[in-house]
Amino acid sequence: MKKHRTLIIIVLLCIVGSLWALYPTWQSQEYRSTINSFGPKDSAKKAQYIAANDESIKSTGKKAIKLGLDLRGGIYVTMEVDVLKFIEEQATNKDAIFDQVLAATSAEEIISEEPVVSIFVKKFAEIAAPKGKSLANYFLLSDVRTGEDKEIAASLQTGSDEAVDRAIEIIRNRIDQFGLTEPTIQKFGTRRIIIEVPGAGDPAQVRQLLEGTAQLEFKLFKDPKIVSRVLDNIDKYLMGQAPAKDSLVAKADTTSKIDSSKLAKAAGVAKKKDVAVKSKKADSSTVKVDSTAKTAQKMSPDDSARIADSLAYAGLSKEQAAAKFEKEHPFSIYIRKGESQKDPRVFYISEQDRKSVLDILNRADIKPFYEGELSFAFSRPEKGKDGSNFYQLYFLNSQPELTGKYITGADKDSRDGKAVVTMQMDDEGARLWARVTGENINKQIAIVLDGVVYSAPNVHQKIEGGNSEISGMRDLAEANLLKIVLKAGALPAPVKIIQEQVVGPSLGSDSVSKGTQSIIFGFLAVIIFMAFYYVTGGFVADIAVIVNLLFTLAVLATFGATLTLPGMAGLVLTVGIAVDANVLIYERIREELGNGKSLKLAIDDGYKRAFAPIFDGHLTAFFSGIILYSFGTGTVQGFAVTLMIGIAASLFTAIVITRIIFDLLLERAPTAIKFG
Repeated sequence: MKKHRTLIIIVLLCIVGSLWALYPTWQSQEYRSTINSFGPKDSAKKAQYIAANDESIKSTGKKAIKLGLDLRGGIYVTMEVDVLKFIEEQATNKDAIFDQVLAATSAEEIISEEPVVSIFVKKFAEIAAPKGKSLANYFLLSDVRTGEDKEIAASLQTGSDEAVDRAIEIIRNRIDQFGLTEPTIQKFGTRRIIIEVPGAGDPAQVRQLLEGTAQLEFKLFKDPKIVSRVLDNIDKYLMGQAPAKDSLVAKADTTSKIDSSKLAKAAGVAKKKDVAVKSKKADSSTVKVDSTAKTAQKMSPDDSARIADSLAYAGLSKEQAAAKFEKEHPFSIYIRKGESQKDPRVFYISEQDRKSVLDILNRADIKPFYEGELSFAFSRPEKGKDGSNFYQLYFLNSQPELTGKYITGADKDSRDGKAVVTMQMDDEGARLWARVTGENINKQIAIVLDGVVYSAPNVHQKIEGGNSEISGMRDLAEANLLKIVLKAGALPAPVKIIQEQVVGPSLGSDSVSKGTQSIIFGFLAVIIFMAFYYVTGGFVADIAVIVNLLFTLAVLATFGATLTLPGMAGLVLTVGIAVDANVLIYERIREELGNGKSLKLAIDDGYKRAFAPIFDGHLTAFFSGIILYSFGTGTVQGFAVTLMIGIAASLFTAIVITRIIFDLLLERAPTAIKFG
């Protein structure tokens, strides 16, 4: 007893620690069972229970063993990086020949798994090279010195590989920052990314998060006069009064301006909220954002009739004036009825009107009226007073002032009970940010990701140093979203979803049930056989198997590993491995007893002589697990992780724990020890 005191203490601490690590898993399951016990008529009680235990449910959920996509349900997505678009954006010069090469490459990449850069170089040699063109005619890359086609092709290939790798990291960062647990993100082939997000309760939310991986940009607001002129030109075109090209730079027509203060009153404008952005330095600048939450509604005849500075509606009734205005402004009617009374550059659009606006702006014959001069972007949807969604529509400069590639970090915090977001830029970004803010004091800069405006600060003074602090968000959730956007960075190439599969929770529950049954039946079969065949030794081996499973599950919980269906198969295999070592030991002990040795000497020699083959067998199995984990995919890796943990636990329980038990029995009840 005394000689094993240290080992006994270590074993007991390991057991207590394992139970402590698995307690959140048990508690999380209890919460889940209680929530599922509420029937359809108990929805109020269910909501009350969740609200009362919200913090504990979230806390235990984070510490519990996480189930994989095949067990928990979720979403499986295959995304593809548009490498051809990346190649096109790298070109500094383009012509008809270059467009032909792009078209030929696009046609072949659909049916080929060959790297896109290789296809492009091959098509370039077939189409452009015979016409005296070289890659140097189109690409001026910073890392190319000789200008030879081979070096340019290598540079493009390196850039495309980095684009895919960077896309993976950005997607991983956004999913992790959003709080979705244990995603599996891996590269497949040369340009595809496979994403598994287990436990995703809202697949649409995941899709939106994944698809929103376009370039992060900082854009200035467009001059309201230019916006008004563009809107009027689109109105005239839709009415059949197509303006000439030179009219696009004509003076803005103000005769159709609506009294926005009246319209804002009709639409039910809420109180404004201030969002401040300031440098983290003591002498830094302050930036404010004014955003107004309101419900975009159909312009009423009473207010639409109040048209400023216009004689065209004189003598008409309110209904007639509204009808005439809508007829003469088939496009801007959707926008101007929601014009902000505080800022004529911000427009509030209902969900229905947003679709109409997009349908018009995306028309090929409409795009020439604004492309190259301004761009448009909507805010995230917000709830109006009547419960319907509305959006803010922003008209911005076409070209960004800077992109998210200069952002090195962002974080959220709570100070004095208010949410803040900090943003850091690299040296180049700090220099550009100082220039942009210095040249655009009292102008708004929109933070745009994938065509969605997440914030629009108004610059009050120059910000230097590249460190900014954004405050004034409604809550930490809004601050967290802005932090995600700022940390998203800029994707070097567009990414699109090409395949999507949703695994329902019913399939996951069925897999969990069958997997659990397999573990229980396998476990029972093993312990019954061991107890029957080896008697006392069998019972000791059964204790080792139980402790082995306990340790394995505890390690999975401690390190946040994800348990998948193959992982459960690994647990079943671990049960077999755990008793395999004991079988070797017991057979060696029986052999020594058959040679006439005493029980104590037989046990000593049995453990001593069985150790080498046990260790070798476990070591080779462990290396097999390493190989499976290194070269396997997600499901194989889940099996390998569980297997390696089980092997390590098996070696400890078979060699250490069982030996301690036998030594204790030898001291107190040697006659009770039997090996069948």
